[in-house]
Amino acid sequence: MFESLIFRSLGLSALTALITESLKIFMLYINFSIQNTMLIALIFSYILSYIIQRYVFCGGRFFGISLLKYCAVVVISVQITKKLLQLLQNNKTIKNYIEDKNISDTRRKIYNYLLINISVLTIFFAIDYPLRKSFIFMKKENDYVYSYILYSIAIVMYICSDNS
Repeated sequence: MFESLIFRSLGLSALTALITESLKIFMLYINFSIQNTMLIALIFSYILSYIIQRYVFCGGRFFGISLLKYCAVVVISVQITKKLLQLLQNNKTIKNYIEDKNISDTRRKIYNYLLINISVLTIFFAIDYPLRKSFIFMKKENDYVYSYILYSIAIVMYICSDNS
């Protein structure tokens, strides 16, 4: 039973990653902006991963407190990932590599793809994964309170950001 659950989870996670990475590559290929590519891919990935996790671990019950908590973590993570990507793009060394006139357009897209993935993976391992283990899929007494606090933080982050 447990081994079957692990294999099903890993298989569906690999499928989610394949679809999301293909989406990112396609969007960069057709010259979407790096910011829009990251945002669309992140939102798509979070929706798909939530559906799959709920299907695998809970038999398909999608609504409830875990959805509220998941969305609270997602709105924070997306904003922080966007900010990290902006910081990386504005880094002088990285900017020089990407804006170099001697590199091909394909190489520039590969660099942008790497920047997106560095941003996403950094925030995933720093924020998302720990909160998935200790907050999102664990029932606790003050779940609603913590969710509303995270939403409040997300709203303040949005208002205080330059939204560019």
